[in-house]
Amino acid sequence: MSVESQAPAATTDPDPPRANTDAPKRIGRVLGLVRRLIDYGRRLAATVQQRAAAPDFALFARPFGTADLAVILARITNGLRRAAALEAALDSRAARGGDLRPFPVRVPTPRPARQAVPRVARPDPGRAGGTEDPRFDRLPTEQEIAAKLRRRPVGAVIADICCDLGIAPGRVDAAFWHELSHTIITYGGSFVRFLKDLDRRWFGPAVGDRAEPAWPAAPPRLPAPATGPPGRQSFQPT
Repeated sequence: MSVESQAPAATTDPDPPRANTDAPKRIGRVLGLVRRLIDYGRRLAATVQQRAAAPDFALFARPFGTADLAVILARITNGLRRAAALEAALDSRAARGGDLRPFPVRVPTPRPARQAVPRVARPDPGRAGGTEDPRFDRLPTEQEIAAKLRRRPVGAVIADICCDLGIAPGRVDAAFWHELSHTIITYGGSFVRFLKDLDRRWFGPAVGDRAEPAWPAAPPRLPAPATGPPGRQSFQPT
């Protein structure tokens, strides 16, 4: 059985007991998606703890960018808090009769080339996946999450949640992955940024929190056989 197949399944089947049939069409669909993410995250937390002692746990944990169980559980907790805050906000909007509006598709326009100016790299506060510190020294409070959520598009928040939960192709079924990508793009998130962040976590050097075994050192080259009479030996060039 492959590592991917042992992750908790997340499918396109709605959760009937929690379905909100009174919500407007668009917001109701996104609510269903957020609730499936919450269900997935809860089952994922249990699965991660069960898998932590497995020899291939570092491979299982690749979408998180670390094999540190405490860090992974902190990220899952953060994702569940984001999802709960988003669910509450969407429920509140639906109760007022409001619906979501798709963001207009922005076609990038070519810009004239300009001379590159050296810049000091700064962390992007809006990057999917949250803080640059993988140790999550202090998880944000519910109030902080709610305040940030009010300033960000729904699609960007869902991308953050997916990143916190280590969602990647092969970890969820294809239909659910397609619905996630469509929702992120439709409601103002950057799916390209999410994929770049996932690529950094999946292939970054910190995956597994240990260095890959190095190739053994090459053995020393032996001198070529000696030539010439004794006492006046010379060596062939190597």
